Amino acid sequence: MIAWTILGFAYYPKWKKAYSEAAISWDVSGYYHYLPAIFIYKDLRQQTWMNEINQKYLPSPAFDQAFVHAPTGHKVNKYPIGQSIMFTPFFLGGHVYAKLTDKYPADGYSRPYQIAIWLGGLLVSILGLVLLRHLLKAYFNDRLVGWTILTLGIGTHWMEYASVTNGMTHTWLFTLLCVLIISSIRFHQKKDWISVTGIGISLGLAILIRPTEIIWMLIPLLWGITSIQERVSFIQQHWRKCLMAIVIALSIMCIQPIYWHHVSGEWFLYSYGDQNFQWLQPKIWRGLLGVNVGWFIYTPIMVIAMLGWYRLYKSFPSLFWPTFITGILAVYITLSWPHWETGGGLGQRNLIQVYPLFAFPLILVLSWFNTDNLRRILWWIILCVNIYYTGWWIHQAHKGGFFLPGQMNTKYFYSVAGRFHPDREQMKLLDSDEFYKGSPEQIEVIYTQDFETDSFPCRVVRADSTWAACLTGKDQFIGPIIIPVNEICREWIRFEADFNIQSREWEVWKYAQWVVTFYQEDQVVKTNQIKLQRFLLKDFENIHLHFDVRVPEASFDKCTMTLWNSNSPNSMLVDDLKVSCFR
Repeated sequence: MIAWTILGFAYYPKWKKAYSEAAISWDVSGYYHYLPAIFIYKDLRQQTWMNEINQKYLPSPAFDQAFVHAPTGHKVNKYPIGQSIMFTPFFLGGHVYAKLTDKYPADGYSRPYQIAIWLGGLLVSILGLVLLRHLLKAYFNDRLVGWTILTLGIGTHWMEYASVTNGMTHTWLFTLLCVLIISSIRFHQKKDWISVTGIGISLGLAILIRPTEIIWMLIPLLWGITSIQERVSFIQQHWRKCLMAIVIALSIMCIQPIYWHHVSGEWFLYSYGDQNFQWLQPKIWRGLLGVNVGWFIYTPIMVIAMLGWYRLYKSFPSLFWPTFITGILAVYITLSWPHWETGGGLGQRNLIQVYPLFAFPLILVLSWFNTDNLRRILWWIILCVNIYYTGWWIHQAHKGGFFLPGQMNTKYFYSVAGRFHPDREQMKLLDSDEFYKGSPEQIEVIYTQDFETDSFPCRVVRADSTWAACLTGKDQFIGPIIIPVNEICREWIRFEADFNIQSREWEVWKYAQWVVTFYQEDQVVKTNQIKLQRFLLKDFENIHLHFDVRVPEASFDKCTMTLWNSNSPNSMLVDDLKVSCFR
């Protein structure tokens, strides 16, 4: 709890951030979208109020909170309504504060609302810790439970989604799953209506937040199972209570189709457009070991947790079946969704909500490490390494800048992962697999350009009265410039220039590109490119960059260099271009 509070309150307080870094931004703004629409603007259909909100706060640069329903012209929220229901008490607290104090606008997105949603996420995460401890203590001793909670809390990416980006659904679902499991245990022990209510509410809310969590119904159905015959008999004996749990869950789940019918006239809509599951083609390798969001790559301690399944099966078979089947189904569903690489997650965040299930094999692995001092020391080392590794990635995701979701590749990942002082030059590996390390030898300059002539479509006078070429929304290209590559150039060519951005471009796909192309009789032999804004972090700051390209082995008769603004409306100055060959 202390580590989470420090991370979320002091290290990277998203509730203080603006635009797409705010607590209510990107997906969170979509989940949250229902609340200001209902309570403040009284407008679920037209959503004209979002025009002003986007101009002032820009919670999602993609403007993807809602889509237009063609038959009615109404706007329909893309995201399920369940998370907004979880947000409601915290939203109302922020709204009351904004209304009473008049210090901030009561518009749903000012500081009180940001704090309320972040604080709500933190409190729900802490509740999840408490419930997980209560759950595990029913089967294991307090020492092992403490180690398990410590491991999950600060040794996995749950730390990110419990403390910083805690408006996302994952830590909230984690807590709901703990409620569901505890209610299921109580139901099989006491068969009372309190447990029935807990099962119905937690399951209904989970499915309302993420419909794929329907697999959680296996928890109350299978928990503590000894045989199929025994479980069928149990359900027959208590069918009224089982039916009541289903009725409660369905009543909650009905909120979504009621909303759809209100805004579109249809009871069921698929709001994710052309984004679909690929059930027969799950991305197993990339989802588990891929460098973009691979589960085991970003949360390696879960590899160790998976080793505990066999021990769980041998020691607690009645716990093995509900946890293993539900957990594996959750992994399969996650890996069948092909769009997670572009979702900006730090590792497979969609599995965090089922960590209460994975806590069972993990705690049995810890019980093995707890058998003698040597194993305890070994576990301390493993845990400390994972805590550092997790913290390193969290830092790079928010301040360090070396975690770039959806853009990582293998060479880049292994050149920077875990290093104290990674070289920003390594980011060239994100765009090109050629990267020269060391000091060039036998340098021969083959081309220079100071842009003093008027042969370039866009030029500006600099403070020192010299000229520089420019890229703008109107003038998208400098070049192609033909580079006189001669017989001296046998290994590498270095392109150098001074760059100065006039206004920051935030969308990666609009970063200006530095492109080098080799031709043979107008047929492309080879192309290399890097994105410039990866290295230009401040406006109006002169930065000298170089770009190294290996000379192709295949024959070529022409080499060109082009600077392209990638359809960005923002401006950049370029000056003092120099091209050299070296070995």
